[in-house]
Amino acid sequence: MAPSLLIRKSLQPTATRLVAIRQVVLTDLDRVETYPALSETTLRALALVNNPDVSLNEVAGLIRRDVVVAAAILRRANHWTYGVRRVIDNLQQAILRVGLHECSKILCAIGLRGMYAHTPAPIQHRCDAIQRHSLFVANLASEINRVAGLGFSGVEFTAGLLHDIGRVIMAVKCPHHEQLLPIEDLQGEVGIRVERDIFGVDHCTVGDHFALHNQLPEPLERVILKHHDPAAEVQQTQLVALVAFSNRLVNVAQREHTVNPYDLSTCPVFAILARGWTLQQQAGFQQSLPVMVVRAFKNTRAMLRAYT
Repeated sequence: MAPSLLIRKSLQPTATRLVAIRQVVLTDLDRVETYPALSETTLRALALVNNPDVSLNEVAGLIRRDVVVAAAILRRANHWTYGVRRVIDNLQQAILRVGLHECSKILCAIGLRGMYAHTPAPIQHRCDAIQRHSLFVANLASEINRVAGLGFSGVEFTAGLLHDIGRVIMAVKCPHHEQLLPIEDLQGEVGIRVERDIFGVDHCTVGDHFALHNQLPEPLERVILKHHDPAAEVQQTQLVALVAFSNRLVNVAQREHTVNPYDLSTCPVFAILARGWTLQQQAGFQQSLPVMVVRAFKNTRAMLRAYT
């Protein structure tokens, strides 16, 4: 069974523990060559998600490289029976049942786990929690893109999946920090301030170094750098706003376990995302929001069940 996507409150760190955090030596954060890198397979999978003309041979070729990925695709296919009771045990049939782009998304998610697969168990648990959050954001961004007709063709998913990659890097490179601070204290704008107070740098800046070092496409790099400051983004305004809005909404959903009372008129990021929308479009979006979040939540749980 996949771990819960919802956050349960944990104990606050004591003053002594906070002092211990401040004593962590962070010189390696300036050495991007020491960061964990994305594998060639993961980079290719990221490209496939953004390719509307992806082929069966391309996806199947990547999946066959890794038995863990192949098993995940088979599990996902057999969760999606659509009333057909026959068990699918053929990989090509499983890929067709799940869908090429959905398989590419699972490839990306599993590939990111490889960055911290050999770290101590507490760091893996922390990184898994970050990835569950990011996968939820990615699925919600895709859902909003579809319902609102924003016109993105996959980049919104990969941007959502990678937006918090700097937090994974900081967890791997600075484990004392990640072990001592509760995960809910690192969410949202409060988390940014906590990181800057302790380290003098935040996960957006660290993630940006990582994106540039891995030569990620410019739209992904802009989202990683600016998802907590979308008002300052001028190059990829709508994409950054989409991921930033999805991130805020997922934070609410994970913390409050509902988004029903969420008032879009109080959200400055939504104002950026909805520029040019009519009042009728905004009202319809507000009404559809709970359904979109629930659908993204279910999609995320299904993906997690496939490979955890």
